Amino acid sequence: MPLNSDIYLVGLGLYGLRQLTIETAEALRSATALYHFTEKQDELYSFNSRVHDMRSLYHSLSDHPDVYAAIAAKLIDLSKDQHPIAIAFDGNPMLYSSVAWQVAAQGAEANLRVEALAGISTFDVLPIQLGFDPGDLGMQTLESTAMVQYGLELNPYLSTLLLQIGHFNAAPGLPPPPRAEGAYAPLVHHLLRYFPPGHPAIFIQSASSADAPTLTLTTEVATIDEVRDQIQSGMTLYLPRVSMPPVAEVGIHQS
Repeated sequence: MPLNSDIYLVGLGLYGLRQLTIETAEALRSATALYHFTEKQDELYSFNSRVHDMRSLYHSLSDHPDVYAAIAAKLIDLSKDQHPIAIAFDGNPMLYSSVAWQVAAQGAEANLRVEALAGISTFDVLPIQLGFDPGDLGMQTLESTAMVQYGLELNPYLSTLLLQIGHFNAAPGLPPPPRAEGAYAPLVHHLLRYFPPGHPAIFIQSASSADAPTLTLTTEVATIDEVRDQIQSGMTLYLPRVSMPPVAEVGIHQS
């Protein structure tokens, strides 16, 4: 494909490099340099010899008041002498990636052409693994901590995915700390407004390679806090929809 932009934000999918789109693979091969925030350094060499692992920036810039903006600024500077560059993330580049959104914003301010290429995300993979159709009535997805903090309402008749559950009420971007008893109590309290106590609560982390298989943990809404030490950093919480009540018959009344 013709590369007409200065920066390409690309996603590598969730399982090794087996979920790459053709469009993304072409961008990886054609970029002047490839910067990434993944564990796929060796695999990416098969697409481009100029591969740079940028994850250390999180640590070197950790004292900056806005680490994501600082990382993006570094990438913008690198792009000015190299056209085009590709910046790669796991999954979809614009899903839960503050760095990617910062690059897009700062790139526009610097009059650079920034293009994001769609990628396979958790929203593509999890419905298949969990066996539900997002198009059947619908699906709702919320960030778990924000949902509780802002008191966001849920519709129990829709399949529900709660993201960042391993970091509930914990600092983002870091491994979650050991959880004391009651750490998930605010979440349980919120969910019990919409789901019965015995409703299934399924924690899942999709496989990232043959050596890192899918992890699942099943409990009930009321007992989520009891399994807090088993909830992994990368897990999502799936709450199956509650059975729909029968549709009431509409009576016809004659005057």
